[in-house]
Amino acid sequence: MALDEPRDLLVECSACNIENVFSEYTPDQPTFCNQCRDRLIHPDFNETHNEYRCEDCGFSVCLLKETEFDEGNTPCRCGSTNVFKVDPSTIADDAEEAGAFELDEDDDDGDGFDWYRSESSGGDTLDDYNELFDQDPGYN
Repeated sequence: MALDEPRDLLVECSACNIENVFSEYTPDQPTFCNQCRDRLIHPDFNETHNEYRCEDCGFSVCLLKETEFDEGNTPCRCGSTNVFKVDPSTIADDAEEAGAFELDEDDDDGDGFDWYRSESSGGDTLDDYNELFDQDPGYN
């Protein structure tokens, strides 16, 4: 069951086991772990993860296969226990179709991408994080 509309998504990282939450996730978004920067949604996602979805709020939880989950008894963050396993999950197929894995094909793209810097807000004030980042005496 593919979902094209934005939704909230939790993915447990297979490299470091950190739970990552994405607000308004869409399949075209590349997803990387906030801790170790490993790719979270990958072509073999269904081999490593199970997807559970809350019928009441639509929140998706993607846990490693070895992570225990008491379906029907474990509450969602909204408080509902109406959480069911999505089998098979279409998250990886939807991401591939939307082009989210294209970054993998060109890892050395040289476009100046920096994990530590946010995109510019277009403002000309020092309130912009990137400008404050550039003013750091340790940054050259």
